Amino acid sequence: MSTSPWPSLHDEDRWLLAAMEDRLRDTTQSPEQLRARARELRMHAEQTDIKGVRDASLALAARYEDAAADRLATR
Repeated sequence: MSTSPWPSLHDEDRWLLAAMEDRLRDTTQSPEQLRARARELRMHAEQTDIKGVRDASLALAARYEDAAADRLATR
């Protein structure tokens, strides 16, 4: 599965990406909940005219989908 890259961040803000990846890896949410959140994020991306918000929402949605797929694969 090819996940789009995170939007570029300043070096001092990269800790946020690692924290988000850790949270998705360690979440107790079900695959269905993760996919529902991905849908919400995609809807949000469609409704904004702000490119950075759209790109970040789509990147995060892709990671929620990846986490859901990983969770299903380990069942």
